[in-house]
Amino acid sequence: MNIEGRHYRTIWLKEPECRVVQIINQQALPFKFEILDLHTVEDVCKAIKDMYVRGAGLIGAAAAFGMYLAALKAYDLNAGDDAFNNELALAARLLKNTRPTASNLAWAVNRMAAVDYSGTLEQKIEKARAEAQAIADEDAEHCRLIGLHGLELIKMIALGKNGEPVRVLTHCNAGWLAFVDYGTALSPVYAAFDEGIKVHVWVDETRPRNQGAFLTAWELGQHGVSHDLIPDNAGGHLMQHGLVDIVLTGADRVTRQGDAANKIGTYLKALAAKENNVPFYAALPSSTFDFAMRDGLKEIPIEERDASEVRFIAGKTAEGKIETVQICPDTAKARNWGFDVTPARYISGLITERGICRANEKGILALYPEFADRPQPNLTSDQQSGEGYVKYTAIYTKAPAIKTPHWAELNNARTKLFSFGLLGVNPQGVSFGNVSMRFKGDEFLISGTATGVAPELTPAEYCLVNSFDLAQNRIVSTGPIRASSEAMTHGAVYRSCSGANCVIHVHSGIIYRGMIRDGCLATDKDAVYGTPEIALALAKCVQELGTDEGVVYMAGHDEGIIVWGPTVERALKLILTLNDRYGG
Repeated sequence: MNIEGRHYRTIWLKEPECRVVQIINQQALPFKFEILDLHTVEDVCKAIKDMYVRGAGLIGAAAAFGMYLAALKAYDLNAGDDAFNNELALAARLLKNTRPTASNLAWAVNRMAAVDYSGTLEQKIEKARAEAQAIADEDAEHCRLIGLHGLELIKMIALGKNGEPVRVLTHCNAGWLAFVDYGTALSPVYAAFDEGIKVHVWVDETRPRNQGAFLTAWELGQHGVSHDLIPDNAGGHLMQHGLVDIVLTGADRVTRQGDAANKIGTYLKALAAKENNVPFYAALPSSTFDFAMRDGLKEIPIEERDASEVRFIAGKTAEGKIETVQICPDTAKARNWGFDVTPARYISGLITERGICRANEKGILALYPEFADRPQPNLTSDQQSGEGYVKYTAIYTKAPAIKTPHWAELNNARTKLFSFGLLGVNPQGVSFGNVSMRFKGDEFLISGTATGVAPELTPAEYCLVNSFDLAQNRIVSTGPIRASSEAMTHGAVYRSCSGANCVIHVHSGIIYRGMIRDGCLATDKDAVYGTPEIALALAKCVQELGTDEGVVYMAGHDEGIIVWGPTVERALKLILTLNDRYGG
């Protein structure tokens, strides 16, 4: 889109070297237009987490360029194949841990990781650059097409307006600033304006980050579109009085059955629209669909951000200074959920790059038939298939790190296991092995998903499993990161043995083959990794052994071994003794 007559995207590579990623600093808008340089994957992670870039499509593109910067680092280090893969695996883990709700981020990282990186280092770098650029270009093109399809809705409404403007209510910012270009919810508005159709946009301020006031109002003004900024709570009033013709919002994740997660407050707009017979549409590119999820309320992870965003607000003073002020009593606490989920029954339709469909599985799959028989094509960080990744249903809430008295002891044990190669990351970049300790009751603290790449972890890389359901293969957890892929098997041990207070899962071919040779206790070979059956089979073994410490190898999970004990020290000693016995 244009800013003062010059075309910009929200993210691009700085030419001619293409070794620096440049972004529009959305923290500075609307009072200052500023371009920032990102040199490393850590820079990209900070830009995503601290919302220098935000919006589903844009953070996906940023993550793709972050993977490219990781490839450049490997090139600068003259890394071999294994080291190159490790750099990408580490980058993938860092990027996926920045923000949990939007599916575009993990989708982009997974797509970058799936590139065939064979060839010389120079060839690998070019493949990474080309794929990242392709992701950005596709995002812009998909948003352009969304605008053309959504334009037809505005045209139909305009036919009955007798020359009066079509009044659009939007929430948060789903314009071009939230994507690489054009945007989703605002793309039809821009297309209508460019065709000479009169439109007027009611812009929700969108507390607490004020993306509507700061960003939507700014970009509408840059394009010349008529608009009014309104308080978040005014939308229902406007609909009651017939002042809204259509509600258009974006989406950060949409299930295969049409439930849509978007900025907190969207659900209330959908309820008001339903009550007042106002059409409510969500606009999104295909990368926002999560075909692995069905029930948005139960399955979509909702990010909880820092409470300071609620307690403080930034703005410009009469003297032109940008200042942040507190808006509540010093003692007031705050909670800050970033998103809510609008059930499909309140959504009139979904506007995608392929067209408009009903918000249900039949309608979505009519546009995307290639996903009809593939329940998990759009993989996310907590629902990836294959060794080393979570296969259970994860109900996850982002929260601060859990502090426990014995965390350091558990983490030191993990560091020692890493040094022996009993947990870590394989040459394909897949993490293996994890540790946990009982918190209280059936709750337990466990190392996070895909953390095997790091020699040492911090408290921010552990997650608290609050509850689990073996029959439903479902985990409920809270923390800075999602629970490990083997959380269900850890839970099976704790539930089956009241004296177990530490569980360790390692991979070792030497120990595994030695235990097979010695006829040690094993789970059923038909109980495979990532299924409820392996957790149930492990629970049966633990109950059969009937002791507060023990070891079981998993016949259906090659080289997988589970150890438990009454203390971290006992569990660690048991696995290291086995390592010594079998020649590790």
